[in-house]
Amino acid sequence: MIAQKIHTTHAPENQRMAFTLQQQTSILQLMLAMFNTAPGASNLMFLGSLLQNGQSLANLAQSLAESSLFFDRQYAAYLKPDEFAAKFVNDLAGDRVSIGDKNLVIDYITHRMIAGATQSELIAELLSTLSPIPASNLNWGKAASHHNTRNATKVVTHLLGSTFTPANIAVVVDYMLAQMAAGKTFGEMVVWAIDTVISVDHGNVVWGKATVLFNHRTEVSKYYSIDKAGTTIDRAALRQILAKVTVDTGTVAAAKTAIDQLLSNVSGFSDDAGDDFQFDKVLVVRKNNVLPMPRGTAKRAELMM
Repeated sequence: MIAQKIHTTHAPENQRMAFTLQQQTSILQLMLAMFNTAPGASNLMFLGSLLQNGQSLANLAQSLAESSLFFDRQYAAYLKPDEFAAKFVNDLAGDRVSIGDKNLVIDYITHRMIAGATQSELIAELLSTLSPIPASNLNWGKAASHHNTRNATKVVTHLLGSTFTPANIAVVVDYMLAQMAAGKTFGEMVVWAIDTVISVDHGNVVWGKATVLFNHRTEVSKYYSIDKAGTTIDRAALRQILAKVTVDTGTVAAAKTAIDQLLSNVSGFSDDAGDDFQFDKVLVVRKNNVLPMPRGTAKRAELMM
């Protein structure tokens, strides 16, 4: 049950107030745009520390986009290197890449794992390599285009929800992809999309309802992650907090009441993480991704060109 996933542990007040209101708000908005969820207090403090240490919001968004959590695939830890490599590459490329090209990357990943790389490191490494490949690339262009379109659509859908038609969502996605083709990073376009939504007047005929909805969801996310310092790391539970929030102001109060009820239900709480939603694991792994290349194995960028 969702109530069993909501933890009442509170972060110390000095840690919660260690970074600015703007940084807190930016992280809440980034989590909503990229993951359709509240961050929870622990993720909020970790991501806030990265902003405090000088990382830009666009660079943080880019790092998140290259994480296993954003790729949204779970791979069993017991998989052998060649088994993980085959599953991951097939998930990443599908039938949009030749068998020969996929096998080259599968072989590369297998050798990297034998040399000590982890699943999360290799997911981050390959995602960061795939995204900038132009759609015109004969080998990996289709896979890169599909990957970027999927990511942009995910973000725009999270931001706009049911306030935009699928056709209008596609227009925004196409704009993001065009900007990326011109040299912008995905992280920069995520920040652009958030800024666009929050800067629009509520009365705007096209974007107004999206702005209201996003503001309401941000308010509820803040209530759980900051005001109540909830610390669950189960993504389904975090999303459930926001599930019934709409453009109707009354749904904000109702969501806060539901949070209060969940947090007060101390019987039967579980420490089971479920879908383990902890960025301090995947982003630290990504930052420290410096491993030796096995002799005789091509570099990943060469394999995907």
